[in-house]
Amino acid sequence: MADMASRIASLRLLLPDLESALKSFASSPSKFRVVRTISPTATQPKTLYILDSSFNPPSIAHLTLATSALKQSAASESNPCRLLLLFSIHNADKAPNPASFVQRIALMTVFAEDLSRSLKCATPSLDAGVADMSIDIGVTKEPYYSDKSAAIAETTPPFYPSNPIHIHLVGYDTLIRFCNPKYYPKHNPPLSALKSFFGAGHKLRVTQRPTDPSDASSNAFGTTEEQEKYLKDLKDGKQETAGFESAWSNSIDMVQAEDGVGVSSTRVRNAVKEGRWDAVDELCTEGVAAWITDQALYSEAIC
Repeated sequence: MADMASRIASLRLLLPDLESALKSFASSPSKFRVVRTISPTATQPKTLYILDSSFNPPSIAHLTLATSALKQSAASESNPCRLLLLFSIHNADKAPNPASFVQRIALMTVFAEDLSRSLKCATPSLDAGVADMSIDIGVTKEPYYSDKSAAIAETTPPFYPSNPIHIHLVGYDTLIRFCNPKYYPKHNPPLSALKSFFGAGHKLRVTQRPTDPSDASSNAFGTTEEQEKYLKDLKDGKQETAGFESAWSNSIDMVQAEDGVGVSSTRVRNAVKEGRWDAVDELCTEGVAAWITDQALYSEAIC
């Protein structure tokens, strides 16, 4: 308990620095910047796992996406690896509320601390390099995944001079948006916009979104069989006329969901608004729940 109080007090003191960093980035020509690193090391990654979200707030679904990937796929990818938590200040689909951008960065910070602790506790089931790896907290001005990866790679001076392969950790709902031609109107055909992403060797690790009786929004994505068929259709060339090359599907790995996947940030916000703090504790990591309480976040959230 004392440890958590100390962490929350430290994060309160950090808020002005986070706000300053966010304002500096917003007014700069830069398209990507790392504003903080948890467990910093000088090791440069060959594989960069990217968990890109609105983090409004982070939930156990985010924790599961990250830990599942590091447990299951890190052994088959080039090491060393590193994790980037990424937040776009120009999200294509979501307005900047109810939590302010600086609060999102604070939530990402406390979540990264919780995740780092979780990974350390998972040793020896995890490789030591994974358990002790750095977790970067980054912001970008790009709304689309392909542009985000380009912004990371083209940052001057480079934050990752080792030029790692990017593996974006996403849910099935994000795969649908990623491959939706409407987001790439400046390209002809539209999905040819993804050529630079896949051409650079970047990948998607897609976690299925099973139907959850307690989350009506999950019904929108169909059964897991239908989700598997969506990827098969990509492999079979069903989107070639829109510019998606079937060979790119080899860089998309679809995996089954583990416990926690499908928990939405909306459920967390609703639980806070309704005063169901036991539910908040179940849906969030310990530090995130404590920060929400400390800052009185989402009590008036419009969900």
